[in-house]
Amino acid sequence: MTIWPTRPVEEQDTLTLCSWQVLELPDGKRHLIGYCIENREGRVSSTVIELDLKNLRATTNSGRIYLLSGGSGNNLDGNYVWSRWTQQRSIEMWSDVSDSVWQEHLALNDGKPNNNW
Repeated sequence: MTIWPTRPVEEQDTLTLCSWQVLELPDGKRHLIGYCIENREGRVSSTVIELDLKNLRATTNSGRIYLLSGGSGNNLDGNYVWSRWTQQRSIEMWSDVSDSVWQEHLALNDGKPNNNW
């Protein structure tokens, strides 16, 4: 399986991820991985610079906005891209903080998921 460059932010400024995860590197930087609904592909985001936990909306270093659909999950395509991405950067350690992100989201919404986009 190959990995191809993403379309520029100017062409796709907002994307939706399902079966998403939030992965944190040892330096504290977070990235999103999952399945991109619009492009039908596994995806790894650039560094998350803002995460709106109430609405599950993230802005990344590239300026792209990701809408997180449903609860956290796992996607084989997203995992493959993450594996290649970390391999290319010699990254060997990270933490999956998806569950805590989801729990904080629920706490902010009285226990109910909120996808108001």
